[in-house]
Amino acid sequence: MSDTSSNELERNNDPLAKAYDDVAYTSYPDAAGHPDRLATIATLLGLDVAPVATCRVLELGCGDGTNLVPMAATLPQAIFEGFDFAARPIARAQRMARELGLANIRLTQLDLREVPANLGSFDFIIAHGLYSWIPAEVRVHVMPLIARHLAPKGVALVSYNTLPGCHMRQVVWEMLRYHTREIAGKAAKLTAARSLLALVAAPVAGENLGQEALRAEVRNVSESPDSALAHDDMSEPNNPVYFHEFVADAARAGLTFLAETRLNTMMGTGLAPQARQALGTMDRLTREQYLDFIHFRRYRESLLCHDNALSRFVVQPPRALGLHALPSMSLRRADASGTPRPDTDADAAAIKKFLLSRWPASIPVAELVEWRARNLPAPAAGERPRPTEQLLTELYVAGLVDLCTLPGIAAAKAGDRPEAFAAARWINREHDVMPNLYHEALRLQEPSGRRLLGLLDGTRTREDLLAAIGAPLAGPDGRAQLEKALDVLAKKALLVA
Repeated sequence: MSDTSSNELERNNDPLAKAYDDVAYTSYPDAAGHPDRLATIATLLGLDVAPVATCRVLELGCGDGTNLVPMAATLPQAIFEGFDFAARPIARAQRMARELGLANIRLTQLDLREVPANLGSFDFIIAHGLYSWIPAEVRVHVMPLIARHLAPKGVALVSYNTLPGCHMRQVVWEMLRYHTREIAGKAAKLTAARSLLALVAAPVAGENLGQEALRAEVRNVSESPDSALAHDDMSEPNNPVYFHEFVADAARAGLTFLAETRLNTMMGTGLAPQARQALGTMDRLTREQYLDFIHFRRYRESLLCHDNALSRFVVQPPRALGLHALPSMSLRRADASGTPRPDTDADAAAIKKFLLSRWPASIPVAELVEWRARNLPAPAAGERPRPTEQLLTELYVAGLVDLCTLPGIAAAKAGDRPEAFAAARWINREHDVMPNLYHEALRLQEPSGRRLLGLLDGTRTREDLLAAIGAPLAGPDGRAQLEKALDVLAKKALLVA
C-alpha cells in the first residue's frame, strides 16, 4: 500500500526535505526500537501491552524504510504505518515493500503536521532521529501526535540529542556551520566540512586537557559517514535538550517517561559510592537527569507511555517467565573473540554458555527454569539460589542476555535450498549494513558473503550455488568453503528456518 499527498510539490521544495534528497540519509535497522524490545521492557515493568505478533506500529520519519520494512517482513500479521517528509527516501521504502510483496505496511510522504486525526490507534510508535532535528514549530506537534495515536497501554520510542553531553558536540557543529555558511548545496557543504575537520583534527604541541578533549570530538565527527555528518552533525536545526525539558514536553501531552531502551543506562553502574547514595534519595525522573549530568550523556532513546498507564515503575523479574531468552550481541562478540568477561556467578555463567550453544534459537524462560533444575548442581545446605527469572532479568539489564516476547525464527543450519531473510537480501543490494531476523544491524564487508546472501532465495541447491558463484568456489574444497560460508550466515541469524 502506498499514498502520495496532494501537497507533495510544496514539500519537495522545502529546504529540509531537499537536504535529504541532495545527500541521502543512510538508515539502519535499530533493534532498540523493535516492537518486541518495547514490549519486553514494558512487560518487565508491569505494563500489559498488545501481543507483538498482531500489533499496530507507527513510525514517524521512517526515512527509506530500512528500519520499518524488515519489521513488517518478520511480523506478517501485524500492521505497520510509516511516513516521512522527504520524497526520495519514502519512494525507496515504498519500492522495498512492494518488491518484497508486503501487504501489511503503508508508507506515505507526509508532513507530521498534516497527519489526519482518524489515522487510528497504535500499540507502538517510533520517532527515531526526529525530535532534535526538526524546527521548533514542528517539534511542538510531536508529543500531542504521539499521545493522540498511542493505545492506552501502548509504548512510544523517541530518540533525541541530550545535554549536557552535546555541549561538546555543539562546538564542532558551530565550527562547521560557520565554515560552510556561504556554500550552497548539501553536497558542497559536506566536502567543505571534511576539509575543515582534517585541518582542525591535527594536534597542536603543548595543548591542555580541554583542547585534547575537543580535538578528540573533532576526530570522532570526522569518522562519521557522509549521511551522518550531513544530517546529524551539520543538520539545521539540531537542538539537543535536557532530559527534564523532554519530560516536561511529554507531560504536557499526557505522557510520561517509562524507561530507556537500554535499562543498564538507568542503573548507575560504576558510580562512586557517594554518587549512588545521593541518587538514591531522588525520585525516578530527577535521578535520570542527574545521571545525565554525571555521565555527560549526549543521546537518549526514551520510552513513553500514557501517564495513567502505570502506578509504579519497577522491574518485576517474575514477569520474565513468559518471555524467551537468547545471548545478546555483545555476549556473542565476546565469546567469538575468546575474551568473555569473567563471571563470579556460576549459575549465570552456565546460563550464558547454554544460550550461546543454542544460538540462533531463542529459549523459553520456562524451559530454562527446567533445564537449570536438571543440569546445574543443587545449592549447598542453607543456600537459597536466585530464581532463574531473576538471574535472566539481571543479565538482561546488564546487556548480556536479550529477552523477547516471541520465539526466534532463524535457522541454525542451512537447508537443502537455503533461504536468507528476504529484507536483508533486498537491502544487501545497496548497503553493506542489513538486519538479521532479530533486527540487529549487521555489516557484511566481504563481497563473497554479500554475493552469496543475494543468491539465497530458497530456490537453489548447493550445486546451483556453486555454479552461480563460479571461480571463487571452483576448487576441490569449494563445497567445504560454501558450507562454511552458510554456517557463518546462520550464526548471524540471517537464514530462515
